[in-house]
Amino acid sequence: MGKGAKVAAAFFLLAGCAQAQRKAETEDFANAAAQAETQIAQQDHIRCQSYGKSGSEAYLECRLSLRKHRAEMHDRSR
Repeated sequence: MGKGAKVAAAFFLLAGCAQAQRKAETEDFANAAAQAETQIAQQDHIRCQSYGKSGSEAYLECRLSLRKHRAEMHDRSR
């Protein structure tokens, strides 16, 4: 195998490793984001239960209010 072919093979292998690393990082990030969303939903549920039973108008208004507030805070951070 010539020097050029060896260099090309090395680039191919490195590109494959980099792609696998990016995929693993993306999956890790997605898992962490899903866990965070679950925790936030649980915290919101607990907080809003003090306003009423799950499904009641007061409970749903609480959940909606928290969601809107979180969205506003997210928009301001951009």
